[in-house]
Formats: sequence, structure tokens, C-alpha cells
Amino acid sequence: MVVKQVIINEKEYPVYFGFNALRIFTEKAGKTLADLDNIGLSMDLNDAVCLIWAGLKDGARKSKNDFTLTIDELADEFDTDMQAITNCLAVFAEFQAKAAPSKGN
Repeated sequence: MVVKQVIINEKEYPVYFGFNALRIFTEKAGKTLADLDNIGLSMDLNDAVCLIWAGLKDGARKSKNDFTLTIDELADEFDTDMQAITNCLAVFAEFQAKAAPSKGN
């Protein structure tokens, strides 16, 4: 999977929801590996912001860009661009769909 781009408040950010982003998310959100199985079903607002932040952080790493945005600053960005949350989570869903094993395996 390649690094995707998302727009938050008219600024473009690289985003990547691979294993490292999930590792960062579980650490920041206090989740376990088992919690990841149901992430889309039981996600609260804190989980959503932490997950997006982890994806942005890892997208910047993979793109060799600096990343200085804090979780609080990201949440502030969503105050004026609520649609960005939906857009970022759609990218996460795309990553999850591509990572899911096929039924034939």
C-alpha cells in the first residue's frame, strides 16, 4: 500500500495506516492488539483522533517529512474541518480492506 494524501483545513498531509501506525495508536490510546479487531465498531472520539494522528505521523515518517502536530493540535484542526475526520477514517478503512485476508486463504 502506498502513502495516501489527506487534506485537513486546506493543507495536504501524507497518511499511512500500516502496522507501525497501529503500534503508535495502541500505545497512545492505551489499546491492545485484541482491541484492533473491533476498532471500527467501538471507536470513541479519542480513539478516532489518536488513530488519525498515528496515521499522519507514520505517513510523514514514510514520506521523510517532519511531523510536529500534536494530538491536541490535530483535534483543534477538526474544529474547523469536521469533514476531514470522515475523510481520514475512509482512508483507514481502505487500508484495512486491503490488509484483510481474502476468503480463499
